[in-house]
Amino acid sequence: MVRKLVALLMLFLPAQLRAELARRVLGWDIDPTARIGRSLIMVKHVTMGPESSIGPFNMIRGLDELRLGTGATIASRNYIQAHPIARQILARQNQEHDPSLILGNWAKLTVGHEIDASDRVEIGDWSGLVGYRCQILTHSLDLVRDIQITAPVIIGERSAVMSGCILLSGTRVPSRCIVSAGSVVTTKLTKEQTFYRGNPAEAVRELPDLRIFHRTEEDARRYTM
Repeated sequence: MVRKLVALLMLFLPAQLRAELARRVLGWDIDPTARIGRSLIMVKHVTMGPESSIGPFNMIRGLDELRLGTGATIASRNYIQAHPIARQILARQNQEHDPSLILGNWAKLTVGHEIDASDRVEIGDWSGLVGYRCQILTHSLDLVRDIQITAPVIIGERSAVMSGCILLSGTRVPSRCIVSAGSVVTTKLTKEQTFYRGNPAEAVRELPDLRIFHRTEEDARRYTM
C-alpha cells in the first residue's frame, strides 16, 4: 500500500522532489543526475545511473527490478508490466522467472511500446526499441503441456528494433543488428551485424559498418535513436 501511495504522489510532486522521495521512502538507487517524469512506477526496486531518464506518461508496474544504466532512457507512453496473473500461475507451478527490465548504458525505449516483463527483458548498451509500438512478450502458453511458461528476451549491444516489431518469449537479437519495421522475431537470431526482416524474421543481408554502430556519448546527448 505504501508503494502505491508513493507512486501516486510522485505523479504530482515537482520534478526535483520525485527522486528524493523514491530514495528516502522506497530505497531506490537514483543517481542525482537522473530524471523521473510524471509516470506511474510501481516496481520493487529501481536503479537509475547517471544521466538516465524516465519521461512522462509511462506505466511501469509489477516488476521486481527496473535498472537503467548511464544515459539510458525510457521516453513516453510506454506500457511495461509483469503480468500479475502470469506471476500467480508461475508461482503455483514453481517455475523460476525474473520479472525485470534492464537497460544498458545509453539504451533507449522511445514511444508507445508494450513490454511484458514477466521474465527478464534486457536491452544492451546503445541499443533500443525505436520508432513506435513494438511489443515484447516474455510469457506464453505451452500448447503441448497446457501451462504458462516464460523465457527472457535479450537485445544485444548497438542494435535497433524498428517500429511495430514483435519479439516473442525466449528470443534474442544479436549485437549490431537492425530488425526491420513490422518484423516478428520468433527464435534466437544468431548472426551479428545483420539486417533482419519478415514474419518470422530472417537474415536478409550482412550490414556494412554503419555509423550507428559507433555512436559516442556526445552523439547520444545530441540525438535520439
